[in-house]
Amino acid sequence: MISTTFAFTQKRILNLKPQNKTTAYSDGKNSNLKVIVTPRGKKTFYARFKAGGKPLQIKIGDVEYIRLDDAKARVVELINLHRIQEKKNTNSVFSSTFDKDKYTVDDAFNAYFKNHLSFKQRKGNRRHSLEINYTNHLKPILGNDDISELTKKRLPNILKGIGNQKGYAIHNKCVTVLKAMFNYCLDYEMDFPFEYNPALTLKKMPSVNRTRYLNKTEAKRLVKELQIIAHPIFTDLFMTALLTGARISNVKSMRWSEVQFEEALWIVPAIKTKTNQTYYLPLSEQALSILNRRYIENSGASDFVFPSSRKSATGHIMGGDSVWKEVIKRAGLYSSDRNLRIRQHDLRRTFATWQALNGVDINIISKTLGHSDIKNTQIYAQINVSKAREAINGVFDSFFKLI
Repeated sequence: MISTTFAFTQKRILNLKPQNKTTAYSDGKNSNLKVIVTPRGKKTFYARFKAGGKPLQIKIGDVEYIRLDDAKARVVELINLHRIQEKKNTNSVFSSTFDKDKYTVDDAFNAYFKNHLSFKQRKGNRRHSLEINYTNHLKPILGNDDISELTKKRLPNILKGIGNQKGYAIHNKCVTVLKAMFNYCLDYEMDFPFEYNPALTLKKMPSVNRTRYLNKTEAKRLVKELQIIAHPIFTDLFMTALLTGARISNVKSMRWSEVQFEEALWIVPAIKTKTNQTYYLPLSEQALSILNRRYIENSGASDFVFPSSRKSATGHIMGGDSVWKEVIKRAGLYSSDRNLRIRQHDLRRTFATWQALNGVDINIISKTLGHSDIKNTQIYAQINVSKAREAINGVFDSFFKLI
């Protein structure tokens, strides 16, 4: 017996064979989406759902001309439109928390944040990245919009603009927060005006694997400009990041209690690491020199190596983007192309790459970066081209000597 319910994919739909009678197939992930196949092999997408207590069947279009993703989006759109019309016809009102004529994107996010996201575990006093991305990138554009206005084209167009301006990472975070907050509202908020997620069909942009690092000439220019600018915090902070390969966030929050001067060791506690594991970072002579000088200058005034000069929730320095931008511009390392521009995290990549170029074992590089899985360090094993070339030349030199 042929199963008439399965998870729709483009390939499976195209491969459906006609039966002796007209057959209706249901999507296992969205039962409101149907494909009807006639005995002659004609395949048509339909939306089936109830509105006003009555069953509706609306033709979407031929499978030959409509992609599956478009059909799924159309089903969501049709159901939402009918639900909004029902609310208008019955003069229903939202709860007193919201404007009776409007349920905004801000309303949805605030409900999600108050009842769910705010309880998520965070490190220290940091705001959750989804909150930051919504507040900075989505709220100014969408916050006051009525959710009923989020048409099939509007959300993708807005996200496309964010991706073009801010890059794939922020675009993908925005997609994540939109899907998460609408899913929450569907499950828990009785006043949410849709039956389906308006962000359901949004796609994340493919990530770009960065391999950018500073060569020795570029590094010299950067260090020179850091010394010239002589910022009381960020000159030493960026130098420490380069010399230790630590993440910028870990360098900013470094405490004197984590630095073991006699053992030349920095113990980064698990609560600060991405892997939630404590790691032990050997300190070079150059890094120790910076830390020794700052320790003497500090004279016990702060628990932090890089304290904030203003009253802050964390107690340590934050920000630094404007200083970094000024330095890389002066060093001739700034580019309008985001993939070519030197970023603060590239100091960590430089630290690892230089080790690889000097023939340091990949396992040791992994330890110095605090990686819990050596797979994360494998990229640096591919960088040492000169060593690979020497090895290949050696193999073929010995071969041709035998001929």
